[in-house]
Amino acid sequence: MRNLALAAVLATQLCTLAACRRSEPPMRNPERFAATPPEGTTEGTTAGTPVGKDKPTADQACNKAEPAGPLRWFHDDYDGALACARARKVPLVVDLWAPWCHTCLSMQTTVFQEPELAPMAERFVFVALDTDREINARALGKLSIGAWPTFYVLASTDEAVQSRFVGAASKAQFLDFLAHGSRGAAPGSPADDLLRQGERAATIKDHAAAVTSYRAALAAAKADWSRRPDALVSLAGALRKTGDLAACLTLGESSLEDTGQTASATDFLVNTLDCAAGLAETERARVTAFRDKAAARLASLLDHPAAQLSVDDRSDAMMNLRTLQDALGRKDAARATATRQRALLDEAAAKAATPLAAMTYNWPRAEVTVYLGKGAELVADLEKSAAALPQEYDPPYRLAWTLWKSGRPEQAAAWCDKAVARAYGPRKARVLGLAADLAAERKDLEAERKARAAMVATYESLPPEQAAPEALAKAKEALAALEARAAGKPAAPAAK
Repeated sequence: MRNLALAAVLATQLCTLAACRRSEPPMRNPERFAATPPEGTTEGTTAGTPVGKDKPTADQACNKAEPAGPLRWFHDDYDGALACARARKVPLVVDLWAPWCHTCLSMQTTVFQEPELAPMAERFVFVALDTDREINARALGKLSIGAWPTFYVLASTDEAVQSRFVGAASKAQFLDFLAHGSRGAAPGSPADDLLRQGERAATIKDHAAAVTSYRAALAAAKADWSRRPDALVSLAGALRKTGDLAACLTLGESSLEDTGQTASATDFLVNTLDCAAGLAETERARVTAFRDKAAARLASLLDHPAAQLSVDDRSDAMMNLRTLQDALGRKDAARATATRQRALLDEAAAKAATPLAAMTYNWPRAEVTVYLGKGAELVADLEKSAAALPQEYDPPYRLAWTLWKSGRPEQAAAWCDKAVARAYGPRKARVLGLAADLAAERKDLEAERKARAAMVATYESLPPEQAAPEALAKAKEALAALEARAAGKPAAPAAK
């Protein structure tokens, strides 16, 4: 999920950026990442149902699902997965992810590989949708995402939301999320039913209604309700989106210890600390006290013997802990936390079974080594990652960023060009933003102009379901300011 220290950066990553052209890039693995609509379908027909023919059998509808660990997955084929789920009369599980999302990659290589998930292959159909690919735009229009990854269980009959989970889940949490979704419309506990109402409201971005339902669910829940931690994360996120910062901070203060020993504890704090930051000027003492308690909570989570945390989960908790330590003036403690985080990530990357699994750690490793002033020490590893994954945009992008922060903008620009060539969808604009920053540092006005113009064209090329109007407005503003500066004219005042 998001990291507190990079809230502004990741807020852009989460909701932005698109490709200059609408054409799809080559799949990184054409066999695994099938993106072709089911044969014989046309717009307006039920996906997977050949025109003029009987509905396919379950075997016919499901033959594009491929094994990955104990589960079988459709990739970038929502319609095909839905047709399979309908043929089998089971719910559809949707994983909204992106290759730049280290938590998404971590879930794929940890929780999704757990043998205990094997029975779920018979009870559900699973589909992973790369949210940056235009082919998935229509499906994204039916769902919503504000943090990566986000998971849904949908009824295959009418695509109604039965369950939703935001962020990293432990094995137990993911199984509980599936169990909640499998009950469908059948009455459950009052808390479960109210939580489902909240999830449906959040999906259509009715955050005020979501807040009401989440609060009611928590009030109705028994003390041992297993979904309390993720319900609190969802409530905090909904309060933040409604702009009710005071209520969000109050929730953080009152429920600090109620989020268990999983990544949900970190995600809850990320949301509530973000709300606290908005009140820092008017309620400085209160915000400082909350930050102090949040730091203690994260330290306790990391030290808890029963904590259900992947390496990526631990890294996120450490990053947010050191950010709080910095904010509280505890510089030595923050540096010690960063050193622990780097050692954890370096060991995990060295032990990763595949280059793609190792890519999980590229961004957090880059961020923490740059924080420590040692970004140059990671360059060789990132070069190896880029060489081992020649179709991936993320390794050259992380390498370019690390080189830039290490004072080597010329080398960074060369790697950034490679990332631009490989990137697609909303992410491409993010990469173009780095290209513009690098050109500005090199004082190459024409290169910066081209990069910023490409960003604008990228945003404008997005289908409605992936559009980012605020990011487009900012990109246009930056381009106009640059062109005015080049012409010797005063820049127009910033839009408000």
